[in-house]
Amino acid sequence: MFFACLEFSGAKVWQQINAFQDPELVRLAAALPDTLLKARADSTTKKYIGAYKRWAKQASTKRELSVQPVEAAQFVLYLQHLGESTNSRAAVTEAVNAVSWVQRLAGEEEISGNTLVKYVVEGFQHKLAQPKRRKEPITVVMLQQLVESMGVSPTLTEVRLAAICLLAFAAFVRFNEISKLKCADIRISEEKMEVMIRSSKTDQYRQGDIIPIARSGLPTCPVRMMESYFSLGRIEPTSQQFLFRPIISTKNGESLRREGSLSYSRLREIVLAKIGDMGYDASRFGLHSFRAGGATAAANNPELPDRLFKRHGRWRSETAKDGYVKDDEERRLSVSRKIGL
Repeated sequence: MFFACLEFSGAKVWQQINAFQDPELVRLAAALPDTLLKARADSTTKKYIGAYKRWAKQASTKRELSVQPVEAAQFVLYLQHLGESTNSRAAVTEAVNAVSWVQRLAGEEEISGNTLVKYVVEGFQHKLAQPKRRKEPITVVMLQQLVESMGVSPTLTEVRLAAICLLAFAAFVRFNEISKLKCADIRISEEKMEVMIRSSKTDQYRQGDIIPIARSGLPTCPVRMMESYFSLGRIEPTSQQFLFRPIISTKNGESLRREGSLSYSRLREIVLAKIGDMGYDASRFGLHSFRAGGATAAANNPELPDRLFKRHGRWRSETAKDGYVKDDEERRLSVSRKIGL
């Protein structure tokens, strides 16, 4: 499957690897592709393979194009086609990165280093540039409204949604990380809740991370809401079932399905629907609005050390961290107030 997807088994280095006759060397050669694929996050590998397949499909339809080796004169025409047909800078960049990744695995010179390819990418970066329309961060007030709307005897559906939203905000977690959580990944004690994130886009070596969340005693306390969810959902704390699962309605009320998890698209659907029901323009928000909201609330608290803030969000760089934060207007005004004019 590895060579079927990437089509570089004819490369010199792979001809040498596959030429060994010793049984142990043959076994090692067979295991090597899987190890190489693990050098990148599974999502990145899947994305690159998809982009490479699209290049290969397009090249196979033109008699004058060849999939391998990748010639710069041919590939820049494909990039031009891609930019025109998708109107997406990301699609052009992804194609270059994907083909270069395959070439690295094949031990060949990367197409991304070609001057003409670089200029095509830069050209589309300028040609297709659009003003950034960042989604608005969720606020504490919005979460308070969410909890208040649940009433005195909330349903399992309501508590599940509140638990998801409060967790995403307080732990700065992404919704694809939430969808992968297992019941046993949540540990609750008298003072706090610990959330085990087993893998994420910033954790290339899959070492995992534990995010602590303190009890607040407020109605919006994430720990308190998670306890309610465990109780209403009859969740076994040591279970390896997915934490947030679809809900079924029976004559005895609501209950969680035993198998499966909420997909990213379903999570997005129910969260944005609730934001709209609360009277907000749902188009201004996204699932990242919760991670951005928690980060913004923390960043605008001068008493919180930047080091702890960055570690809580698991950001690898200042640039990545700052991209999530919407500065408080008063703090921004303080800059011009202190420059002496």
